[in-house]
Amino acid sequence: MALGGSASRRFAEALLDLAVEGGAVAALRESLDRLRTSFDAPTIRSLRDPGTRLERRLAAVDKAAAGEPRQIRSLLRVLVERDRIALLPAIAQSFGEIVDKREGIAVARVTTAVLLPKEQQDALVRRLEQASGRKVRASFLVDAGLLGGAKVQVGDRLVDSSIRSQLESLRAKLAS
Repeated sequence: MALGGSASRRFAEALLDLAVEGGAVAALRESLDRLRTSFDAPTIRSLRDPGTRLERRLAAVDKAAAGEPRQIRSLLRVLVERDRIALLPAIAQSFGEIVDKREGIAVARVTTAVLLPKEQQDALVRRLEQASGRKVRASFLVDAGLLGGAKVQVGDRLVDSSIRSQLESLRAKLAS
């Protein structure tokens, strides 16, 4: 695979090449998603602390990643050794984006005024899949300022059917 883009993307591409060879794409994605949340800013700062010997930092990473796949443990060690551990969240994100793109999955962000029940979320995802002809991975956010309706962004396309948007449009028409 050609190496282009940011360092985090290059790490993600290299890791994906290893994952494809080993048939472990899903396992590595799950592992990276877990680690993205557990390696928060204070943890990363401590792993970058030059006052702590490298051996201790590597031992801490080995212990934290004991149950993770071998490729992930190796990646973490390389990141700590090269003082690039701060890239881990971006690597995890890039890895997920690359996998989604390869599998033809569209990523959707749905923002509503209130949290939708699981059944409505599932129904909305099904409608998006039918409309796009692709599998959709959706995240649901809440913005009480919308008043009602929803904003749906799939890739770079945004459909804003929120009450706030409709009121702003009406206000613009009345002002002109």
